[in-house]
Amino acid sequence: MSTQLADRVGVLDFGRALPQCLIVQPQRRLICSERIGAPMERKLAAILFADVVGFSRLVGRNETKTLADLKAHRDNLIDPQIAEHGGRLVKTTGDGVLVEFPSVVAAVECAVAIQRAMVDRNRNVPPNERIEFRIGINLGEVVVEGDDIFGEGVNIASRLEGIAEPGMICVSGAVFREVKSRVDFHFEDLGAQTLKNITEAVHAYRVVPAGSGPEPRAIWTDEVLPTPKKPSIAILPFANLSGEPEQDYLADGLRLGIQAALIHASGLFLIGAGTVKRYRDANLMTADQAGCEMGVRYVLQGAVQRSGQRIRVTLELTDVVARQIVWAERFDRLLDDAFIVQDEITAEVLKSLDIKLASGEKWLLHSTITNLEALDPFYRGLSYFYAGTREGNAAARDMFEAVTSLQPDSPVGPAYLCFTYWADAFRGWTRTKEESLAQATLWAERAIKLKGSNGLAHIVLASVHLQNRHHDEALATCYKAVELRPNCPTANSYLANVLFYCGRPAEAIAKIHEAIRITPVFPPWYMTLLAAAYRDNGQFGKSISAAEHSLRLSPDDRDARLVLCSGYSLAGQHQQARKVAQQIVAMEPQFSLAHYAETQPYKGAEALALLVDSLKAAGLPQ
Repeated sequence: MSTQLADRVGVLDFGRALPQCLIVQPQRRLICSERIGAPMERKLAAILFADVVGFSRLVGRNETKTLADLKAHRDNLIDPQIAEHGGRLVKTTGDGVLVEFPSVVAAVECAVAIQRAMVDRNRNVPPNERIEFRIGINLGEVVVEGDDIFGEGVNIASRLEGIAEPGMICVSGAVFREVKSRVDFHFEDLGAQTLKNITEAVHAYRVVPAGSGPEPRAIWTDEVLPTPKKPSIAILPFANLSGEPEQDYLADGLRLGIQAALIHASGLFLIGAGTVKRYRDANLMTADQAGCEMGVRYVLQGAVQRSGQRIRVTLELTDVVARQIVWAERFDRLLDDAFIVQDEITAEVLKSLDIKLASGEKWLLHSTITNLEALDPFYRGLSYFYAGTREGNAAARDMFEAVTSLQPDSPVGPAYLCFTYWADAFRGWTRTKEESLAQATLWAERAIKLKGSNGLAHIVLASVHLQNRHHDEALATCYKAVELRPNCPTANSYLANVLFYCGRPAEAIAKIHEAIRITPVFPPWYMTLLAAAYRDNGQFGKSISAAEHSLRLSPDDRDARLVLCSGYSLAGQHQQARKVAQQIVAMEPQFSLAHYAETQPYKGAEALALLVDSLKAAGLPQ
């Protein structure tokens, strides 16, 4: 920030001193100063350094508003939190603050309180107008001169702030060692970091507030996700009130059918089906709590009861912000009318959310199914398929084959059939990957040719094109899948995968972020892909962090280790790279770089060569 701007901030009284707090001063000792004739002293202190992300951009956009907003945050949040935690505001730098704490625990707790509160304060602020802070904390020796402090202890805190992501906190290893068993937060190991003008590498950690649960979460988010601008909804698992566990498939099938229909509504932000699995027991969390945790405004809950050939479906749509039920309905139908019930429910949800469908938008998944005998195998197939197991996938295939046989002119059966073969190929559930991909291709091409294709087959066909190094065809097919399924995390994540191998890592990063926002509980490979995209985009620190996060989700993931190894190597952290390389060889003694390179369908030879060279430098065998 310019000196002139800093002076102007000073005039606006951002840098005023806090009222003195009761501070227990650590033991000080006088030392000889590097400045002749200027006696100074040193002491051990916990140092917090924070500044505003993109402050110059915000000021350039609207100086008056930015300075007023920053003052409000200082007056109402930051200064009171510093005082409450016993800190001393040493000085301000216009958009930043340097704070000294007598307790390292207090410093971390203060930082977390600030970042949590900022999430809430920014909830209804447009993204390009938000004030977000990065915070770095260090525990080290500082030089005292009057009321000021400086020295390497301060410099490390400042550099740690610089590598923190917006809204996050980065601490040194010294801080981690002191607080790890004394605070209710998790810490993500960022490894040894080379910091500007700091002689030795500093081990760094990211603070992750507890309470986000054991599920995978986007690493750059806090506990509370921002609510999207367009109407947003999550559909919780429907309860089976029949008293017969074998009827679970009907409740699951109906819910997943509605979910699949809403995936095609481009005016809607829909949380992925996988994210809501842990809300199956409705007693564990209210609709308000689930909606806040997933960052959506609306939550749809339902219950299904079957008696003979009749079903009763009861539903409630809750507005999380208003904390009230905005729509409730009960449907009593014959079982063979279930598709009609699904239509009515979907239409009512869209009506309640006031969504205008694009002209010609095909949001009804089953719009091409007219044979009601296909109802039972279709619902059973959905329930088996989303179980995500080898046995479930095989059972789902049998059901979708029945749907295809009962109505061969519908794309629904072939679309899901090709997806079961694709899952077999890439999850190792088959004798030969090539055989499963051949079947996946056959059924995908058949589904795409049929009227009303829903985009699932496009994802599979794009994957096959990529494996065959037909990059342009893969990209075009994936874009079509996202066009047909804008709310589908699989379509968005696979587009990110294709963009990555086409040599467009920055776009891949943006797209995988979108996929994770749609489904905050995501498969580990999303994080591995993000790590690889960061690496190829030259963001090695973020790549290492994402790869380590992926390994925490899936400790035996070889691909995540390879990305981590290459990230360390390219970042110049050769000791860590060699250590990971040894782990890879221990896990897979027959590993060879030549074979691995063959499995990486890069469009550009340079990117692949750089990757192979980085792994070779780490000690992996050719």
